Amino acid sequence: MSKKEKQQGKSQASTKSALSNVGIKSDLFEKTDVWFEKHNKKVFYFMLVLSTLFSYILFDAKVSDGGDDSSYIERAWSLLYENKFPYFQGPGYPIFLSIVVKMFGLNVIALKMFSVFCHFGFVWFTYKAFVKRIPYTVLFALISFISVNSFIQYYSSQTFTETFFLFIQSISFYIFFKIIDSIKTEQNLLSSFKENYWKWILFGLLFVLLSISKSVAVVAIVAVVVYFVFNKNYKQIVIALASFIIIRLIYTYITTSMYGASTSDQFEMILRKQLYKPELGYENFGGMFNRFFDNCNTYFSLHVYRILHLRPDKYDITSFVPFFAFLTSMYILVCTLLSFKKNRFMFFTSIYLVTLCGGIFFGIQAQNMQDRLIIIVMPFIFLLLFYWMYMLAKRYTWMQTFFILFVSGMLVWNIYCSLNKVKENAKTSAYTPDWQNFLEMSKYCADSLPDSAQVLSRKPSMSFLYSGGKKFIGQFVTTSMNADTVLMSWQKQKVQYVILGNLRMNPAKNNGRVINTIHRMIGPVYKAYPQKIRLVKSIGTKEKCELYEIVY
Repeated sequence: MSKKEKQQGKSQASTKSALSNVGIKSDLFEKTDVWFEKHNKKVFYFMLVLSTLFSYILFDAKVSDGGDDSSYIERAWSLLYENKFPYFQGPGYPIFLSIVVKMFGLNVIALKMFSVFCHFGFVWFTYKAFVKRIPYTVLFALISFISVNSFIQYYSSQTFTETFFLFIQSISFYIFFKIIDSIKTEQNLLSSFKENYWKWILFGLLFVLLSISKSVAVVAIVAVVVYFVFNKNYKQIVIALASFIIIRLIYTYITTSMYGASTSDQFEMILRKQLYKPELGYENFGGMFNRFFDNCNTYFSLHVYRILHLRPDKYDITSFVPFFAFLTSMYILVCTLLSFKKNRFMFFTSIYLVTLCGGIFFGIQAQNMQDRLIIIVMPFIFLLLFYWMYMLAKRYTWMQTFFILFVSGMLVWNIYCSLNKVKENAKTSAYTPDWQNFLEMSKYCADSLPDSAQVLSRKPSMSFLYSGGKKFIGQFVTTSMNADTVLMSWQKQKVQYVILGNLRMNPAKNNGRVINTIHRMIGPVYKAYPQKIRLVKSIGTKEKCELYEIVY
């Protein structure tokens, strides 16, 4: 922000204060904005304390049973001790997580505390990015939401990549907004770069880090280009692209020189109809658009409203409401158009939101319905919601009381829902018997089998983490139910042992239905060649876990 703009801001604040002192009536928003401006640091530090408190009371000491979060830990470990670069699913987070692994080993609490730190940084830089750039009332509505919302706070104690990404994303916005403040249209290209070269270098580093933390985030640089095109800042397009491309090329050169070329073709995986079934082929042009609209329906009609606690928290695939998806899409697009002449920072935020959602909806298979995929843009969806409600109410004084009550109600409701999550977490603080037996068997494999023993596991990253670092072979899908084909496949992978767990299909209930990926493969082998399957160890009575040796 220029000195002139700062002086104007101070002058406006002083004018509002003076008007209040002489008794001239000001509207409710002026009063709340002036109060928040006067006490903004105290309010912000209170929000930081509140955010830290909710991170503490919602802290989940368990690794989730999904497997992705423990996979990031395993990749960080492999980077350190096997010199294996984590190209798959974005190396950004595992690179930084490897520092924590180096310091604390496979200590789950220490690894999760890194996410707590990232959440703290995310709140801090979100405030720094938007302070004095949007009304204070809207700013603190945003900060309160990201501080107490149970969905966002859930990831602050998990080793998924989302909280790390939110942290880097908030720093990226802070630096980019600084660049926007410093733009002078009369400068030539060289002068513009020289005056802000360190900001542009940081910009390149941060946007490259975003792109390697989540593959879909490579489109973030597109949002920057679109913003500059609309504002006719053509010199900045050249600098932004040069900064991003040069640093990305340097990163690629260093990683390929040290670790070899990537064996993971992310673009090829994006084009698959189903991620883990390449034999089904690739999406055509029409299929990609069907994917886009399916994902739009999933995330904009269900997950967005679940995260806002405006729909039931429980995930229900039958509760899609296409009208909600249409309404949400139209709201975001209209807000983007309105932002162009109203607020340049909100305009970039809107473009970034639209671009990243486009990347997610085109880039993620529709079968992958996890709410964590949309969590990275939820702060911006919330910001657009409250910013434009605020701007509408600003025009009609009678609506301002309603807005304050609505925001307060949303905050109270989010706090209430988060406190309910504390009660749920208390009930599920320990693993269920099926997981206890499975993890105990993984530990047994590390303690009792030879170090060279090759063990097949349905959840290899979980087995790795809770065995203290023993590598397991993963079996994620049933590749065949033919005994000879299964044996040939396992022999090719040098499988010597197989963990046969009874992990629940429904984690909350033991109804007899289990994840039977390996059951469906080992069953035909046992039926055809019972002498080739030898029971080595059994743990547990109900929901037991068994270890079998494969004799070729």
